[in-house]
Amino acid sequence: MDELQNAPGRISFTMDNWRSEHTDDEYMCITAHWVDVNWKLQKRIIKFGALTPPFDGVFLADEIALCLGQWKIDHKVISFTVDNASYNDCMITSLKDHLLRKNYLFYGGEFFHLRCACHIINLVVQAGLKGIDDVIIKIKSIVKHFKHSIPKKKKFYNVAETSFGIKTNKKLRGDNCIRWNSTFLMLDRFIFFKDVIDHVVSRDKDLKVFSLTSEEWVRVCELHAFLKLFYDVTNTFWASKHPTSNLYFDGVWRIHKKLIDVANGPLSSLSSMVKPMKEKFEKYWSDYSLVLSCAAVLDPRFKLERVEYCYEKLFGEVYANRMVERVKNTLFDLFDEYKDVHTSSSPNLATSSGTPTVASVVGNNGEQMDEILDYKVFLSKKRKSDTMKSELELYLEEKNPDVTNKCDVLSYWNKSVVRYPNLACLARDLLTIPISTVPSESSFSMGKKLINPWRASLGQKTIEALACYED
Repeated sequence: MDELQNAPGRISFTMDNWRSEHTDDEYMCITAHWVDVNWKLQKRIIKFGALTPPFDGVFLADEIALCLGQWKIDHKVISFTVDNASYNDCMITSLKDHLLRKNYLFYGGEFFHLRCACHIINLVVQAGLKGIDDVIIKIKSIVKHFKHSIPKKKKFYNVAETSFGIKTNKKLRGDNCIRWNSTFLMLDRFIFFKDVIDHVVSRDKDLKVFSLTSEEWVRVCELHAFLKLFYDVTNTFWASKHPTSNLYFDGVWRIHKKLIDVANGPLSSLSSMVKPMKEKFEKYWSDYSLVLSCAAVLDPRFKLERVEYCYEKLFGEVYANRMVERVKNTLFDLFDEYKDVHTSSSPNLATSSGTPTVASVVGNNGEQMDEILDYKVFLSKKRKSDTMKSELELYLEEKNPDVTNKCDVLSYWNKSVVRYPNLACLARDLLTIPISTVPSESSFSMGKKLINPWRASLGQKTIEALACYED
């Protein structure tokens, strides 16, 4: 509690719900994310509690507000990242209104609500996969046939090794209908064993009906190559130990560009599939491109040039210029808000000791020099306005490091506190915003171990204590 209350910046949150299969209780997990005094990204579960049914968005908002108040951190909130559940919209609206009434949200709560990028990618891919259900059903049937029969499975892998020289340390994988990445992995292994599958299926009377034509194999390979980008980007989001928000812009942009390129490219087996994917994705992009862009600008390798380049590739030069101006104006507004808060405790960096004061000029030249004095003061002020630039302007004009260089962006801002004290405070808060609820979701893997058939009667406070202590 002390560490959260004394965090030097604001705190972001992820929230997700999970139903225990053993007790049928619905659990809510809230995870706090912040940058500590050593500029290290921290996260802690602050609530892992059962929800009393029936519940709706307003009830969830009240529960969260109570939790934040108990931890005494409701005045430090910057954002909440949630999944796409319908009740979350109502919850976010109610919670946002509550915090705005207390004047706790900065920039009018503009960055308060974010949807989980991984959930959005999942919805986008699921929308596309519906268009090729016929081939997917065939593949699932073949994989299921081998996985559910031990003799046939042994025979399959034996043929792969003896007749085709394929090492069988990789195995066929099944599909989970609610997780598209399992579909990708199923296709990946299916293509790996392509020759073996054609050989075995053509000789098995039970499987001949599911045999893939050469045209269907081409569709499968095209789909696999197309989905690989989505899989790689999602893995980047999940795998990073320090998932600061600047990491998301490039991955989300690459997915968007891929969808546009395929949609506008030559007609292929993917064309009909991509249209619903593109529509879903562009709705997400329009809602969250601003926060992703602002975070990207605070990566010293990218700044505004990378944002401009990415938008130009997506929508052309005119739109890119308009969007860059919007991002720039937003950052300057944010910086002004932070400057007003933080400069009162900082020395006035704008003071120039070399500028003559009114008193010294009057003392040296007498009253008869009033007119010359006024003119000199005027010139001095004009030079100041021309030469004194804000921290944000100086940062944007600074030469970018090579874009291929690895960069720990929090370490960069830690070292830049002396040069850009107010801008570093803004960067610390914006870079903390998580674009995925994966940290909260991962706690449910632990929840499954805590709440099992042998522990189904544990009290809710005990479960929460164990979950938070484990975290």
